[in-house]
Amino acid sequence: IRTMPKRAIDLNHLQLSRAQLQLFTDCPRCFWLVNRHGVKQPKGYPLALNIAMDQLLKAEFDECRAAGKLHPILVENKIEAKLFADTEKLTEWRNNFRGLRWKDPKTGHTLFGAIDDILEFPDDSLAVLDYKSSGAREIKIYDSYQLQLDVYTFLLQRLGYRTAPKAYFAFFVAVKDDGFKGRLPFRSQLVDITPQPDRVHKLFKDAIAVVQSDQVPASGTECDVCRWEGEAHGVPGNG
Repeated sequence: IRTMPKRAIDLNHLQLSRAQLQLFTDCPRCFWLVNRHGVKQPKGYPLALNIAMDQLLKAEFDECRAAGKLHPILVENKIEAKLFADTEKLTEWRNNFRGLRWKDPKTGHTLFGAIDDILEFPDDSLAVLDYKSSGAREIKIYDSYQLQLDVYTFLLQRLGYRTAPKAYFAFFVAVKDDGFKGRLPFRSQLVDITPQPDRVHKLFKDAIAVVQSDQVPASGTECDVCRWEGEAHGVPGNG
C-alpha cells in the first residue's frame, strides 16, 4: 500500500471518477483511505495489451466515423445508429483526466468518467458504446461493467442529453483454437444491456458521505487488500 503526497482535500468540492465509485462499491474502507488520506492500493501488472487494443479500436472506429460509415460490428448487428459525429466533444469525453463530467449544482461535488464511444440514433438519443478485449472463451457482463455504463448513461443525462434504452459492449475475443502462428485473431460480438442510471445519484451521494465522515468504514467482505493488511499488520477496522 502506497501513500500519495499529502494534498489539501476540499471536502466541500470532491471529485470522484467512475473507477472510484466502483472502488466504493467493492470496499468502502479502501475507498475512504484513497480519497480521505491518499493511501493508494497496490498496483497490479500493467495491462499493456488491453491498452494497445483500446487504442487500435479507437483508431479503427474513428476511421469509420471520418468516412461516415458504421463499424462492421454495428452493421452485422443491424444497429440503426451512427457514430457520434462531434469529434471535439468525443475527444474530451475520452480523456482520462476530463471525461464526461458533471458537477452537482446543489453540493458542488463532481462525478466524471472517460468513455470509449457514443452511438447516436435517429431520434437524437445517445447510447454508450464500450470496447472490451478478452481472452476468455465465454463473455460475461460483470457487475463492474454494468456500473460502468450506468455511470456513463447517468452523466450523459445530467449533461442534458437524451439517452437510448440500451447501452452496448463491443467485445473482441481472442480466438485460440488454431495456435498463435505469429498473429492472434479476434472474433467480435456486440452485447447490449439495459443501463440503470437512476441508481447512480444515490451511490454517488453515499460515496461522498463516506469520504466526509471521520469514521473508518467497514471493509468489503471480499477485499483482499484489507484482509492482507489485517493479517500482516494487525490493523484494526478491517471488517
